[in-house]
Amino acid sequence: MPPGNKKYLILNGHYYETGRPILTSENRAFRYGDGLFETIRCHKTVPLFFEEHYDRLLRGMATLKLTTAGLPPVHVLKEHIEKLIVRNRIFYDARIRLSVFRRDGGLYTPETNSPAWLLEAFPLPDKGYHLNQEGIRIGLFTNYPKTWTLTAAYKTLSCTPSILAGIHKNENHWDDCLIVNQDRKIIESISSNLFWVKNKVIHTPTLSSGCVDGIMRRQIFKFAKDSGIQVKECSGTTKEELMEAEEIFLSNSVSGIRWVVAMENKRFFNRLPKQIERWLNEKIKSVVPG
Repeated sequence: MPPGNKKYLILNGHYYETGRPILTSENRAFRYGDGLFETIRCHKTVPLFFEEHYDRLLRGMATLKLTTAGLPPVHVLKEHIEKLIVRNRIFYDARIRLSVFRRDGGLYTPETNSPAWLLEAFPLPDKGYHLNQEGIRIGLFTNYPKTWTLTAAYKTLSCTPSILAGIHKNENHWDDCLIVNQDRKIIESISSNLFWVKNKVIHTPTLSSGCVDGIMRRQIFKFAKDSGIQVKECSGTTKEELMEAEEIFLSNSVSGIRWVVAMENKRFFNRLPKQIERWLNEKIKSVVPG
C-alpha cells in the first residue's frame, strides 16, 4: 500500500497499520465474545455525544466486571480519537468503533479483569446528519429473540440476534429488520432503537424490554422535551400496533434518524423525523466549532 494510503488503528494506546495481525487465538473477544463496544459519529474530528458514550461504556464494563480503571480517562480517549481521524486522513465525518475486551487468559473463568481497548476509524460520506430521502422498508424477525439480561442495554460483542436478523433482512430484500424479546414483543431493529408516532405521541420500548440504551434514543427524549411532545415508553409492541402508527423511525448515533416508509403493505409519513434531523444538526453546530 502506498505510504499516503496507509490506514491505522490504535490498540492500548499504540498505533498499528490496519490489516496487520495484532491479536492471538487466545483473545477473549474471539473466544468468548468477552467485551463490549461503542460506535461513535465524529464531526470535524470531534466525537459527538462522547461523554454519554463514555458513561455507557463504563456502566457496561462494570456490569461485565471489567476493571474500569484500565480505560483511559475521557479526555485522553477523546484525544486518541481525534488524532486517529487526522492520521487516517478522514476529511468528512467519521465512524469510530471503540472495542473493550478482557485481556487474555483463562477459560470461562478469566485470569484477569483488566481490559484491552481498540480504536478503529472509518470515513462517512458526508458531514452532519442527513435524513434518508427515500424511506426504508422493514420486516420482522422472530426466530431468535433477544432475551433480557443485565447486559441487554449495552452493545456487547455477542450479537447473535442482530446477526441472524441481518441475514433474514437480506433474504427478504428489506432495508432493516425488527427484533423481538423473550415475550415476543418488538423492541428494536438490527442496530437501532425503534420509535413510532400515534396521535402526536412518540412511543418507544422501555429499557426493561431488553432494547439497547441508545445514545441517539436519549437525544430524541431531549428533542421531545424541548418541543413539548409527549413520549410514552412501553414494554415493546406488536406488528399490529405498528400498523396503526402514523410514523415509524429508527435511531442510532451514527446514522441519526432513518424514517420508515413501509412495513408490508402499510405506508408511513415522515413529519417528525424531519424535525428531529434539523434539531440534531443545530445541536452539532452548538458544540462543534464552525
